Amino acid sequence: MATLFILFLSLCLNISLHGLSIQPLPTPLAKGKGKSISIVTGANGYVGRQLVYSLLSRQFPTANDEHSDSIQKDGADDIIICLVRPNHISSEKSYWNAHMNKLYSNNKNIKVMPYDMLDGGVTLYNALQWGHQYHHSTNLSSISLCLYHVASTFGPTSDPIQTAEQNVKSAQDAVRSLTKLIHSIQCNGKTLPKVRMVLTSSMAAVRATNQTPLNGKYYTHKDWNTLSKLDCENWGSCYQWSKAESERNAMEMVMEWNNDRIDQDGVLEFVALCPSFVFGPPPPMPPTYLENSNKSGSTSYSVELVKQWLYGKSEVQSRLCVDVRDVALAHVNAGTMNLSPELTKGTKPHCYRYILSREERLSSALVAEALKNAIRKVKTAAQTIDVDLSKIKCDVKFDGGAIKIGEREVEAKERLEGDLGVVCRSVEETMEDMANAILLDDVF
Repeated sequence: MATLFILFLSLCLNISLHGLSIQPLPTPLAKGKGKSISIVTGANGYVGRQLVYSLLSRQFPTANDEHSDSIQKDGADDIIICLVRPNHISSEKSYWNAHMNKLYSNNKNIKVMPYDMLDGGVTLYNALQWGHQYHHSTNLSSISLCLYHVASTFGPTSDPIQTAEQNVKSAQDAVRSLTKLIHSIQCNGKTLPKVRMVLTSSMAAVRATNQTPLNGKYYTHKDWNTLSKLDCENWGSCYQWSKAESERNAMEMVMEWNNDRIDQDGVLEFVALCPSFVFGPPPPMPPTYLENSNKSGSTSYSVELVKQWLYGKSEVQSRLCVDVRDVALAHVNAGTMNLSPELTKGTKPHCYRYILSREERLSSALVAEALKNAIRKVKTAAQTIDVDLSKIKCDVKFDGGAIKIGEREVEAKERLEGDLGVVCRSVEETMEDMANAILLDDVF
């Protein structure tokens, strides 16, 4: 009996799957006075923008900030580097300058730099070096550097296999760039900052369509997608494969790096976050940006999909989902929390994994009702809105697949709340807020 208990305990504390060690991430959240450098790839995307906005909110909390009690309030010297495609540099500078002018007119917290996910890590390494030099006069041991690798290509392309392989390579390049930076600092005899990577993975890395959970009931952070394949006729399968392989390869590279540094400095901490389908309203647009730009926000498949639902162009679907604001908060906390000293020295490499999601799907009928509630409220405030409630239709044929709608599909709530301090919003709140943002954008 004692042997069984020890086996059970070891499984809980250190899960090994395909050679990958996944440990529970300790708390609490970091609230110290050390300076931070945050680098965000894909910073002009749907999740990337919300992440940067949340990082800013952490530094400059406002009176109506729902997380103001748990966030740092002395981050005026922190730097956020937004990595975007070169052709988006100008618009992103304007966007974030407008936000910064509203928050703190004399602050230079945001730096927008070019990023090419296909250049073998060149532009990313340049950004890492710039960030490292930003606090060159500061005691580096009090600095934390976190790379949030969000960038990934999603959607149909002319060569989905090549696109999938490029996604994997970009994750590998992200790890290589970080280890290259660590090696460079060590070779120059300088003190190392705390270095961490937060990878935006996906539920696609946890399971393939209709894949049976390991426990036979619902998916957990121990599940891995083992079914998705590269298929030139199926971009969705290619994308799912790329998310699983990106996470697995990045984790293996981090572990190999750390295995060579047991009892030494230079350990790279790694956190993989696996969100389900991401919905929710984008960050608010600064008034000065709206006045001087005809761009309304970052493009998003989620936004376009909900627009189709609102205007009756496609049936409302039931999806396992999570709010983009909760995804962003999970990233911020995963990148800024303290790791226990005993877990960073003399132990195995540290790789942590979390599912970001509500635990069950909401029926398409209830999703539709949330959308209709938003329409009713907006119509009360703006009589000119042209949306016909009767055109909103539901997909009543889909029953959820391997796990039925309304049943527990993932295990996420306890670990998210306990380790990352994140309580996911209800799907109804997410959909209503998102619809409200879309409708008001259309009206005004």
